[in-house]
Amino acid sequence: MPAMGRRRAGLLEGELTRRDLEHSAANGLIRRVAHGIYAGTGLPGIDGIPGGPEVLGGSAAQALLQGLTEDSDRVISFDTAAVQWGLLPGEPGPPFHVTSPRDGPRVERPGLVLGHRIEVPERFIVTLDGVRLTHPAWTWLDLALHRPLEQALILGDRAVRRPRREYGEEGAPLATLSELRQVAVVRGRTKGIRQVREVLELIRVGSDSPQETRLRYYMHLAGLPEPRVNPVIAHPSGHPWFEPDLAVKEFKVSIQYEGEDFHSSPASVRKDVRRSEITEELGWMEVRITQDHMADQGRLAIARIQRALLQRGWCPPQLPTHS
Repeated sequence: MPAMGRRRAGLLEGELTRRDLEHSAANGLIRRVAHGIYAGTGLPGIDGIPGGPEVLGGSAAQALLQGLTEDSDRVISFDTAAVQWGLLPGEPGPPFHVTSPRDGPRVERPGLVLGHRIEVPERFIVTLDGVRLTHPAWTWLDLALHRPLEQALILGDRAVRRPRREYGEEGAPLATLSELRQVAVVRGRTKGIRQVREVLELIRVGSDSPQETRLRYYMHLAGLPEPRVNPVIAHPSGHPWFEPDLAVKEFKVSIQYEGEDFHSSPASVRKDVRRSEITEELGWMEVRITQDHMADQGRLAIARIQRALLQRGWCPPQLPTHS
């Protein structure tokens, strides 16, 4: 096993010789995952990856990802890369998705490594903490090609979302809308690309939660005016006054999704009441939506928003008539 591979994969104290590894593998104590990479057999999960003189910080899974991509043209991809980037929740775990070039060998270990063969341009590969990963934009595309449109849209909104200082967040978005469009062009004609192009027309910067994205998507399906996402509504003096989740500015309708995690504390309730007062003072109508309104593609939510729009003078588009 190369010295670098031992440093990356070594999780147990004490030196193990090649004979030790081969003997352990022959007796079912460990399994060979890839060249120079061994994993414990207590799956699901990984008990350890023996093979070196030191204990590395971080998880066994992280060390395995390093070993699978080190000194190779392989790259961690799909759901595993999405977890690493924060596009999907949780911690990396098996099966780990590994993409090899089209003309390269597929790395495949049942229950542990799921292999793909896709040509990923080098500009869409990023090294993070010693692991070669698909760029967030390419990772989004991998997921969007194989998920329902609504889920692909939620992931797209998450990818382009700007961190918000008021939430203690810093940094830049994982990807830009331009980058998402670029990877779709580079990927070319492949199964699911037509839906991806449809999703790209619906992604908007600014959505803070999956439910806000869903609500906007349900409004789209219902033929309601497209709302702006987190627009800053100013006082007549020009001072920023409030920032609704969604707003149809032409009709001064403000839409707030009240998530239980963020709006149930006494301080949050007081803040929400004050926001409602300010909204009314500026001549806006506020529509408050909760989880209870979101079933059946937001049927109750859409009805509430539609009533508010109609009260504010919105006229639904007329269906074409046939003589």
